[in-house]
Amino acid sequence: MSFVEQERVLFDLLFDQRLRDQFCSDPALALTAYELSPSEREDFNRIRPDALQLDAMMRADLILSHLCRSFPLSFSLFSSLPEGLDLLRALIDTRTMQTTPQERSAAFGIRMREALAACAHESEHEKAMLLAILEVETGMAWTSASLKQVVLEKKPLPPDVGELPTNWQQQPVRLADFVSVALIPHSYAQLKQVLCACEDGGLWRHLTRSPLTATQRRELLASEQPRLLASRALLARASACEPVIEHQTVELSEGFAPLFQHING
Repeated sequence: MSFVEQERVLFDLLFDQRLRDQFCSDPALALTAYELSPSEREDFNRIRPDALQLDAMMRADLILSHLCRSFPLSFSLFSSLPEGLDLLRALIDTRTMQTTPQERSAAFGIRMREALAACAHESEHEKAMLLAILEVETGMAWTSASLKQVVLEKKPLPPDVGELPTNWQQQPVRLADFVSVALIPHSYAQLKQVLCACEDGGLWRHLTRSPLTATQRRELLASEQPRLLASRALLARASACEPVIEHQTVELSEGFAPLFQHING
C-alpha cells in the first residue's frame, strides 16, 4: 500500500480525537476506512493506546505553545473560562493542522472566534470585549502571515513612503501593507502587562499551571477605556524557513475610529 496512506492514518490518529478514542477501544473498526494491507494493519494494531494518547497530548501542547505567541491576550482570557484550556486543546484537530504553516495562526484565530461566540458568557458586554481583543490579535496574525509569505517567496518588500505624489488628494485611501487596525477595550500594552506573566512559548506552560481566574477576568473587563490600535508587521529576522515577525503598534483615542470607515482595504 501507499506510504502516503499510512501517513494519513497516523495524522488522523494524532489529530482526530474521535478516531483516536475509537482506535483505543477497537483498532480494527477505526481503520476500516483506510486502504491498508494486512501487515500494515497489524503494525498499527501494535501501537499502545496510552502511548498514542500521550503523543497526541504532547504534540498539541507544543503546537499551542507556538500559537500562544500570536494570541497571548486571548489565550490568557480563554484560560479563565470554564474548560477554556480544554477548548483550546480541542481546536488542535485535523481542520487546524491541514492549514498551511504560514496561515495556521490566523486560521486558528478564526477557530477561536467561533468557539468563543458559541460559549456561554456572564454578559453580552463581556463577550463583546473578549471578541474585540481576539479580533485585534487575529488581525496581527494575518499581517504576520502576509509578511512571512512575501519573505519566503523572496519578493521585494514595499519601500518606505517617500514624498507624496502631487495628486495625492485624488488617490484612494487604504491601509499600508501589513497594517491592521482594530478597536480594543483597553490599552494593548496594559493588557499584556496584566495578562501575560511571561513571554513567547513560556506563556502556554504558565497558563496550564496557573490559569487566569474568573475573578481576575471580571475585574479586568468591569470597565473599558477603548483605544484604536494600529499595528504594523515588521521583519525582525529573515529566514529561509521561518522568518521572525514583530509588530510595531500605536494607540489612538477612540475618537479616531470613524476615520477608518473611509479606508478601503
